[in-house]
Amino acid sequence: MATSMYKTPGVYVKELPAFAPSIVGVQTAVPAFIGYTERASINGKPVLNKAIPIASLADYIEIFGQDFPAEYNIEEVTDADKIAKGDFDFKVFDPNGPLPGEKFYNLKQTSSSEFYLYNSVRLFYDNGGGDAFVVSVGLYPEGQTISKDALLKGLAVTEEQVGPTMLVIPDAVLLPSSGPDPWTSTDFQAVAREMLSQCGKLQDRVAILDVYGTQHAKKDNWETIIAQFRKDVGDTYLSYGMSYFPFLETSVVSASEFTYANVLPSLTKLQEILSWERENLYGPTDKSARAKAVQDDIDKMDEELDVKKLNQNLTAALPLLLDIENTLALKNNTLPPSGGMAGVYTFIDGTKGVWNAPANVTMQAVVEPTFRIDAKQQEDLNVPVDGKAVDAIRDFVGRGPVVWGARTLDGNSNDYRYIQVRRTLIYIEQSIKTALNQFVFAANDGNTWSTVVAMVSSFLQSVWSQGGLMGATASEAYTVQCGLGSTMTGQDILNGYMIVQVTLQMIRPAEFIELTFKQKMEGVS
Repeated sequence: MATSMYKTPGVYVKELPAFAPSIVGVQTAVPAFIGYTERASINGKPVLNKAIPIASLADYIEIFGQDFPAEYNIEEVTDADKIAKGDFDFKVFDPNGPLPGEKFYNLKQTSSSEFYLYNSVRLFYDNGGGDAFVVSVGLYPEGQTISKDALLKGLAVTEEQVGPTMLVIPDAVLLPSSGPDPWTSTDFQAVAREMLSQCGKLQDRVAILDVYGTQHAKKDNWETIIAQFRKDVGDTYLSYGMSYFPFLETSVVSASEFTYANVLPSLTKLQEILSWERENLYGPTDKSARAKAVQDDIDKMDEELDVKKLNQNLTAALPLLLDIENTLALKNNTLPPSGGMAGVYTFIDGTKGVWNAPANVTMQAVVEPTFRIDAKQQEDLNVPVDGKAVDAIRDFVGRGPVVWGARTLDGNSNDYRYIQVRRTLIYIEQSIKTALNQFVFAANDGNTWSTVVAMVSSFLQSVWSQGGLMGATASEAYTVQCGLGSTMTGQDILNGYMIVQVTLQMIRPAEFIELTFKQKMEGVS
């Protein structure tokens, strides 16, 4: 080390670093949510098709608003078979008809528009979510439908954004179908393949995919739906994708988010039905002050009033209205699993480390899967011939909905079969890559090589000590080499290449645990 040239007499203090440069691990669980929102503005400035960071649901609501304000019609059910099967949303006793008796009704959404992003973000935070990015590709007015081009445009925005480690597009399963079967969509195929392509090219993120058409899954067609999905995802960059089946019945949407205003298209019919309920509970209005007060509130429903206050009075007096609002909540609580799984990834990464499988976890704010899968049905999901594994979410007695799979779409690969292996490699690769940027244009000599080896080894030592690599000793878990004659030739150095070779022993899960029992008989050897 060269001695400084001092010209003034005195004592000079010079501190020398005791440690080599260190590597700080990158974040591993930062999803980029892409979809449609109520609004998209910050301080009055539009932020459509921009990747906006958020850290909480409150951040999302402030910038992007809330759920699509769906409206519903009340339709009477007269089919005796449907009534016998319970295929109706609510019933009420009509005391005034020609033949007094029960009547049955369904609530049907008036618009074909449907959007999953907002409630998927809620499910993300209910399951342990943290930092995220949101890309709004459009605002949802009445009649708006999901567009492939809009989603692809939003996806292109995330390609330019540093930070996201997961791609989540719950609205993709709402793209229009393209054939006679409602589980076939060339638009979904284009979006799913572009998600995988972006992950494979950037190598710093994974895609969490939902299975298109799952909402139509039944015992006689679910295998066809899965087969179509496997065709849709293609055959490239499969190790960067993971998928989950089926959809989830959640509890993120509550009845308090609905009022009689959501049934405005059938307001006159609703007033009539509530008047019947009022008479059933309180008698004729000319005989009861309570009945008259309730009827007055029913009559006010078509006026410009404080809807929430009037709705509160009505639900307190008429349980049927609360039942209707609970039914509306149930209709909006069916969600694809990708948002919740992004939360599970975040939770596992934060509590156990990215090298642990995001599986065997009970999902929060989930009541049950929409389709029940047994062990036999899961065999082909988990270990298919083509390797394109679909991870199951199953309902277990005493535990509830549990994530029961941890495979990527590249299930036939010995290297990248498991989700945590792929994600751990991304974490290590990106952490080391970011740290080595400081050595670009540094002298390609022994000092630099030894510094790099020490820095990378120290980082991997930390990962191994936390249980992120397999091996009884650090030398069994990893090796790091960099130098002339080991990783580089003289020509490499002349060409400006510094090659660092890292070998890792990854941890894989105990996916199949076999218990072997043997009886020991006394006196028998």
